[in-house]
Amino acid sequence: MSQPIKKTVNVRLLSTIKHPDSVAETLDIQTTGELTIKGEQPYLIYEELQNEKAVKTTVKLSSDSALILRNGGVKMRLPFVKGELQTGSYDSGYGPMMITTNTEQLQFEDGKFRVEYELLINEEVVGTYTLELIYTEAN
Repeated sequence: MSQPIKKTVNVRLLSTIKHPDSVAETLDIQTTGELTIKGEQPYLIYEELQNEKAVKTTVKLSSDSALILRNGGVKMRLPFVKGELQTGSYDSGYGPMMITTNTEQLQFEDGKFRVEYELLINEEVVGTYTLELIYTEAN
């Protein structure tokens, strides 16, 4: 089996969150990370700060499904399959909570990943999210 290919990348994370009855909130985070390709499967790994705690994020990238895993100050598993409800989990230290994603759009090509989804808790929509990851090879 061949060794994974690893590249250092610059990562820009654009996230728009719209909770019911509130104004949309946009976050723009820039960091560095690592693109790892195992076989044909790309993974983007980076760290970000959430509430002053380091969170390691791994994104399994594909054009028809994706998976975001977060570990550290927050533990989260967010699966995405376009047009399907998927069960994930969220744990901020108070115990795990089951969450559901309803993926409306999913695109991945040439250093750009975008997903639009509804987040549901107990079958109720708690927000609509757009997440865009753009990565370029670092010099």
